[in-house]
Formats: sequence, C-alpha cells, structure tokens
Amino acid sequence: MKKIKYIILALLLGMLVSCEKIFMEPNPKTDNIAIFEEYWKLVNEKFAMFDDPGKNIDRNALYSTTRAMVDNSIPEDSLFNVLSKITVGLKDGHSFLSGYVSLYGFEAYISHFFYDNVPLNLDQKIIDQVYLNNNVQTQGAKFKYTLLNNNTIGYIQYRDFNEEVTTEIMNTILSEFQNTNGIILDVRGNMGGAPSYAALMASHFTDSRIYIGYETFKTGPGIGDFSRSEIYLNPTDGTKYLKPLIVLTNIECFSATTALIFHLNPLSNVTFIGAKTGGGSGSIADGFLANGWQWQLSTSEFIDWEGRHLDNGFDPDISVSLDILDVSQDEIIERAILELQ
Repeated sequence: MKKIKYIILALLLGMLVSCEKIFMEPNPKTDNIAIFEEYWKLVNEKFAMFDDPGKNIDRNALYSTTRAMVDNSIPEDSLFNVLSKITVGLKDGHSFLSGYVSLYGFEAYISHFFYDNVPLNLDQKIIDQVYLNNNVQTQGAKFKYTLLNNNTIGYIQYRDFNEEVTTEIMNTILSEFQNTNGIILDVRGNMGGAPSYAALMASHFTDSRIYIGYETFKTGPGIGDFSRSEIYLNPTDGTKYLKPLIVLTNIECFSATTALIFHLNPLSNVTFIGAKTGGGSGSIADGFLANGWQWQLSTSEFIDWEGRHLDNGFDPDISVSLDILDVSQDEIIERAILELQ
C-alpha cells in the first residue's frame, strides 16, 4: 500500500514539474537586434509626445535610420549609442537610457543634452553677497528669504523641489511679506522634484479655483491610445498672497518647476522674468531591457490653458540675461525690483 502511495506521489510531482515547464516563459533574447526592437517597442508604445509640434519628431524616420545601424555583429557600445540616438531624438529631458558609458555622456542621461552652451543666467555668489547678506532667514535646507528695496519687496529663493514644501512653511514666509509691494520668487536652477510641492506652493497665490490646463496620458500601445485629465489650481486654506508675484526663470527650471510655472501662469498677478526654461512636463514610466540597461520615458504631456505644449520650455514675459562680467548685481533680480517699485 505504501508503495502505491509513493508511486502516486511521484506521478503528481512529475505532473507539477511538467506543468511548470509548460507555463515557464523562455528567456528573452539579448542579441543586438532583439534589444533594439525591445527598446523601440517601448518607445513607440509608451512615449506620449510624438505629436508635440515643438518637438517635430518623425517617428518613422527615427526608427528606420537607427534600425539600419544595427546588426548582431556590432559591439555593445555601438548598440548603446544607437539606442541613445533614439533617446536623444525624443527631445525630452525626462527620457533616458542608462547602463553603459556612451558618447552622449556617462550613462547617456539626456536631461542636459539640449542645454549645452546655453547661459545659466544664475550666479549664486552674487545673490549671496549682494542680496542675502543681511537678515536672511531660512526654512529647511532650500528655502531662503529676505526683504529687499528698503523692506518693500519680499525675496524667496527655492532651488530644489525635492525639499518639502508645506503649508506651514509657506504660511511662515508669506506672513513676513504681507506689507510688501510684491514678492520675487527665484526658482532659477531648480531642476525639479515633487510636482505636488509645486501645486501646494502655487495654491498660496490665488483666492479662487483656476483652470490651468490638462494632462494627456498614454494608456495603450496604439497611436491614439490617450486619456485626458483636467487640472485646476485650488486656493490654500493657509496664508495667501494676492499682490504682484514675479517668478525668476532660467534654462535649469525643469520638471516640477515647470509644474509650478503652469500652475501660476494663468494668474493675473504673476509675471515671469529671466530666460526660457528647460521644460519637462511629463509623468514617467521606467524599467529594464532584457540585457539590464535601464530606460525611462515620458508617458504623459501637459497642455496649458491656452493650448501650449510646455515640455520644450516656457518663455518668460520679460527676457533678461545676466551680465557675467558685472559681479555687483543680478540684472534679473534688479529688473524684478524695478517692476515692483
């Protein structure tokens, strides 16, 4: 009897092993052509901005020109550089490919690729020495604020949306500036972080609900597979500031800072001064190719209340450049002061 039980158990185990073999997926291919096609499929099905008129991407040409460079005999670095050409061709700072040292830069992180040789229009030493040398206050590691122009103008410096923005922080800062003529919000050099912090910050500069635009999300593999989500700026329950606000921008205003810009732009009390921003408006998806290289792609795009695509950057209302030879002043701050006098 025991022998029969053992035979039955052995048969059941054999069946389980056979079923597991049936349902196990084969190892994905990792030859050059397979990796190329895997990456292109991801780009083709997930990237949300092929139709952005500012990018002017020819999807078919991008595929055909790069596919012609790939066969299974080229070395690994050449394959990576071909895939990097696809990434660069997307003209999107949120999209990157990493895992190899590329001719496009270490790990082919593309965010700064389009900003080479563009003036930063920011010299922190001038700001520290000329504008923040007296009575500067701080909130956390990134917020610095003070009064300028004989205490008639508030100045807030915020360089990183990875630093938490809370209602309490904004209440504390804005309560100091209630008797000013206006505020200068300097977000130059802010490469982004959490968009929710941008929305919270913007909520302190309006007293009514404002439509700011919509976000389109890639929801499927087809060219037309998109959904749409309307976005509104809602006023805070905390301290509000409804007098003139001037936002200082440069090429390194990116990602969550773009979110701040599109939240504030519809407000009549807001003016932007400085230089064109870097853009970066999309939500992202990421993962790994079969050979271990990491990818990231923008899977959504923001369209503002006037129908503008902001992923390629935002032009300020007043363009001002920094004179790098004059270390006695920041021309962008000075123009903002002039506007608020």
